[in-house]
Amino acid sequence: MAPTPAPGARVLIRNEEWVIRNVEPCDVGGHQLDCIGLSETVRNRDAIFLTELDEVRVLDPGETDLVADDSPGFIATLLYLEARLRQTVPTDTAISTGHRGAMDLLPFQLDPTRHALEQLRPRFLIADSVGLGKTLEAGILVSELIRRGRGRRILVVSTKSMIRQFQQEFWSRFTMPFTRLDSAGIQRIRRQLPSNHNPFHYYDRTIISIDTLKKDTEYRHYLEQAHWDIVVIDEAHNVSFKGGTTALRNRLANLLATRADALVLLTATPHSGDRESFASLMRMLDPTVLPRGVDYTREDIEHLFVRRFKGDVREQIKASFPERQVFRFAARPCDAEEQAFARLAELELHIDEGARGRGEMLFRTTLEKALLSSPAACAKSVEERLRKLRGQDAAHPDIASLGILLEAVAAVRPEEVGKLGDLVTRLTAPGTWQWNPADAEDRLVIFTERIETLKFLREQLPQRLGLPDKAVATLHGQNSDKEVQDIVEGFGKSNSPLRLLIASDVASEGINLHYCAHRLVHWDIPWSLMVFQQRNGRVDRYGQENAPLIAYMFVDTAVPRIKGDQRILEILVRKDEQAARNIGDPSIFMGLYDEDAEVQRVVEAMQGGESAEDFDAALGGEGEIADWLLEMMQQGAGPTAVDASPPFEPFSLFADDLAWLRAGIEHLHALGQFSQPPQHDADTRSLTVRPNADLERVLRIELDAEMRPDDGQYVLSADRNTVKRAMERARGTDQWTRIQLLWPLHPVLRWLEYKLLAGFGRHAAPVIRVPRGVEAGEAVVLVSGLIPNRRGQTVLNEWLAVRVAAEGSVRGSGTLAELVAATGLGREPFPNSGKPFDKSALGAALKPALEHAERHMAALQREHSTLMRIRSAQEMDRLAALRDQHHQQLELQLGGEASVGLAAANEARRQGKAREVDVLFDSYRRWASDTLELDPRAHLTVCAVFVA
Repeated sequence: MAPTPAPGARVLIRNEEWVIRNVEPCDVGGHQLDCIGLSETVRNRDAIFLTELDEVRVLDPGETDLVADDSPGFIATLLYLEARLRQTVPTDTAISTGHRGAMDLLPFQLDPTRHALEQLRPRFLIADSVGLGKTLEAGILVSELIRRGRGRRILVVSTKSMIRQFQQEFWSRFTMPFTRLDSAGIQRIRRQLPSNHNPFHYYDRTIISIDTLKKDTEYRHYLEQAHWDIVVIDEAHNVSFKGGTTALRNRLANLLATRADALVLLTATPHSGDRESFASLMRMLDPTVLPRGVDYTREDIEHLFVRRFKGDVREQIKASFPERQVFRFAARPCDAEEQAFARLAELELHIDEGARGRGEMLFRTTLEKALLSSPAACAKSVEERLRKLRGQDAAHPDIASLGILLEAVAAVRPEEVGKLGDLVTRLTAPGTWQWNPADAEDRLVIFTERIETLKFLREQLPQRLGLPDKAVATLHGQNSDKEVQDIVEGFGKSNSPLRLLIASDVASEGINLHYCAHRLVHWDIPWSLMVFQQRNGRVDRYGQENAPLIAYMFVDTAVPRIKGDQRILEILVRKDEQAARNIGDPSIFMGLYDEDAEVQRVVEAMQGGESAEDFDAALGGEGEIADWLLEMMQQGAGPTAVDASPPFEPFSLFADDLAWLRAGIEHLHALGQFSQPPQHDADTRSLTVRPNADLERVLRIELDAEMRPDDGQYVLSADRNTVKRAMERARGTDQWTRIQLLWPLHPVLRWLEYKLLAGFGRHAAPVIRVPRGVEAGEAVVLVSGLIPNRRGQTVLNEWLAVRVAAEGSVRGSGTLAELVAATGLGREPFPNSGKPFDKSALGAALKPALEHAERHMAALQREHSTLMRIRSAQEMDRLAALRDQHHQQLELQLGGEASVGLAAANEARRQGKAREVDVLFDSYRRWASDTLELDPRAHLTVCAVFVA
């Protein structure tokens, strides 16, 4: 019986070449082989084969067919070897790819990737403060995992407002194509695919909103049937466990965490002040690390996250992150507004009596919040409450009082609202805030909490500022996902007519508004410090070229009660400024880390008559704040620093990616396999490529329409500055960037790798004559060897140039770099005389060369296995200790004395939970063991033979 093929082996099944990723015993006998295609017809496709049903032929490197290379200068061999080199995955933790994305790289942005690559399983929370570039940090990490063959299938989960922005950022900066599953994308897929097909199987890389997954039970079923190499969850605080309405999101995120090898969580607000809520994110990353309900410290989890504030990296970001300027605008209300504030201040409502006892927000406070926003918002709230009261009790005593207030509010003419006049004056009068709507690079963002206020501003501001209708957009929770994406994208494009964006807090999370805007107005002062941080982060963020101008609109009323409440809001503004200068996170002042809880704290201060001075003192200063969360999330908190050595540059036979792509396309054109040669622009270091039919088919599958150029010609540049300038120009058009990054992860280069690997036929290697470095009668056999772990991941990679004498003895071996130095391969032109070679003689050299390579790889395997056994023992000890902690915590929670009935129920529950713990840890032990245990067999490939 033939031995079972091992992970990493190259096999021939159904006349196609595959590489085995995983091998599992099959219930019906034999083994199940999880494979990925190598040959052209099946390249990069998944398949599962059963050895009982399919003939599996493991390709023997000793039977490699040696073929002549008749190409000029042996260019076919050079391209073929380079393609193999590019498919050789890095096996260390050095950054080799991600730092080359189209961005102004800052050193701190590499830290999450360094930490994640050090881990056995790359699962990590990037919790940097608003605006520091978490999307870029995620892109760097995902790029490195892709380069290591651990990122073929990826799912990104985001908020609906962020889907297109995230998709565009990953494509423009890292050329990672994602299929967008928004409402339009889902409809398109449902038209294309049969109803019973899983779209997550059809598309390898998708981006979808958490709310789409939450609402669509069909997609929940698809998730349970799919598996990804990487799952990225943006705005991950939305999926931490808080109970209530967030529970479904939390369950979905936990499901996704079990369906992926690598997990990347992104959020600037990773905690809600509740230890268990934050622990839920840590358990998504590593379910073994924290038993439920256990008291934990930073040391327990610091390897799972990194969190930096602006102050931590101030020196690095200075040029790309100008300091904000903050303004307080105090508007005098008109006489009618003052009357309305006076009526409100003296309002006493029967419906507030019960709420006062329960500590809830009084309806009078709700009305104050609404009136500070706009008379329209207050009128709407009063009208809705009157309608409700009249329906319950036509004689309710509050009806008259609310009617008087409504009359006072209705008497305020919209055009006389004090805040409106004050803002218009500041925007039109000479000074820092003078705004020129004709300047496409100077747009204005206004935040309000109330939809009625949003409507009021939408109606009044264009008239007062002379703006055409198309220059104003409103963004709120009632917009569809497509409307939100269109508005955000349009606001960031300089050719868009949009000049003013009036938004509710649906726009305060994640989206980029800084490309054409640096002015932001808080029409309503938030009652939560967390909202301050989120809103301001839309324009005060990495990449902002102008100093952000942040304005807060106050009402300078003479009514003492309202005036006192506004002084409390002034304290919040001051605390946010203080945090922006020093601490980074304003939430630490309240220590609640939850928007609703922060609002309730402000409500209590206002309703309880707390003075602004007492409120300020209760919040404390920086040095006075100390609690478990600050200790855990202190500035710079995160894993112990790792080696910050410069990124590694992979070995190549070509000067750079541009030279390889150009030579590859020109070679295919010379063979008649590419209709047009690439056009080279030396100034921008770019190539223009018009795909042939095969490449076009691949690109249409992988790329959404926005990524494909209208004229069908792909312009790829190896110069990052050229790409970044093209991205900036694209913001002035209705298209995504015209020039794309030319680097190893671009789909065109990935396609070229597979195309060139097939250049010499299946299971074949070229013979190349070199003018020096190889002695007469000698053959140098270039062998690529790899050893995978039990999960099919490459752990050891080695290129070996074995020198075999004419009589078959091995004279020694060296590295590929040494062979290149000795022969000049790829460094100088070689004439190709076309002289024939003795195929049988060279074929005889393969056996001793492969035996030598096998011994070499076996020695490496033994050496590495010794290290892995030590690490495996440490990992098993760690898991055993954690398992004990889980069981001890269960005993504390469900053990102890109880009544007979409860004791039996508790014991049954404890046993059930204990079995869950054992299953969890058994699974992790197997995973760790398979990851750290090397396959004893090396997989060798004859790549080329060199003769004199």
